[in-house]
Amino acid sequence: MDPLTHSFLGISTALLVARHGTPRGQAALAGLAAGLLPDTDVFLRNAADPLFFIEYHRHFTHSLAFSPVIAALAAGIAWLIYRVIARRRISLIPLLFPAWLAGLSHIFCDLWTSYGTRVWWPFSDARVSLDWVAVVDPLLTLPLLVLTALALTGKRNARKYAALALACVGCYLGLAIMQHHRATTAVHQWLAQSDSPSPAPVQITVKPSIANIIVWRALIRDPEGVRVMAVRCGLGASEILNSSPPHYAAFATPAEAADAFGLSADSAQASDIQRFFHFSDDWVGVHPQHPQVLGDLRYASLPDDIRPLWGIRLQPAHPEARVEWQQFTEMEPGAVKRLWGMIWK
Repeated sequence: MDPLTHSFLGISTALLVARHGTPRGQAALAGLAAGLLPDTDVFLRNAADPLFFIEYHRHFTHSLAFSPVIAALAAGIAWLIYRVIARRRISLIPLLFPAWLAGLSHIFCDLWTSYGTRVWWPFSDARVSLDWVAVVDPLLTLPLLVLTALALTGKRNARKYAALALACVGCYLGLAIMQHHRATTAVHQWLAQSDSPSPAPVQITVKPSIANIIVWRALIRDPEGVRVMAVRCGLGASEILNSSPPHYAAFATPAEAADAFGLSADSAQASDIQRFFHFSDDWVGVHPQHPQVLGDLRYASLPDDIRPLWGIRLQPAHPEARVEWQQFTEMEPGAVKRLWGMIWK
């Protein structure tokens, strides 16, 4: 999720669980630090390796095993600010438990999205994603922000407002889970009723589109390629907005992709392709406008668009050169209006 959501979720969590007698400002500061610290992994870079930053974002700093370290660091930051900078009395021990739960709130918050989080590191390298909400969702964040602000600024009832903030998050997540189920069911019903002679799908994923849980992005892989659909789950029956999606070129394995570009299995670019497949949860295909780019098909500016937001540019003529990271985040004219039309159809 975005830093604002992580910040206020961490603060509310810390305020709710801090033991009586712990100053509100100290608990809030520890919660804020713990809510933000896992994302300091964005500063991990390697100039010689373009994929280093995507490989290590949501890596060990987002794992359950590392969460005690996050708690200790967050409590230490709060202690340092109060003791050294503000020169006020503060006890470190009471801040450890609130900081730990605030750090866990960051991990669970990221699990709700579809980006992938290595929550089980170092025991597993799997990138876990629940696909319930988008990375940015104002309907989740705004009530959390308002209620946490009341918890911080009110003369009393800080714990009550913190509990209400977390309850709002929980209710929204419950609604998102229901919407995800509706969208997934609609995709399976469409497949069962489709007259298309396409082979049976081998992989299906359903993810929220940006900033809402009404219109969902569905990806269907079969031996002929990948199809992408927009599924609207409004007040009435769920609806497939593009009921005849075409097949797009995609690859089932890193070896298949490397072979398509004439790269040997032991080349540097073949190795980078394998890493990109792991990051993209195997949803990799050729960018329709850039034939030398392998894109992460999970994300596009519109839920029914195949054009990915990012990918890797290959250099088949130089197989030992590293791939180049590419981003395609500029939305086409009218894209926001079109998405809005899908939501409020």
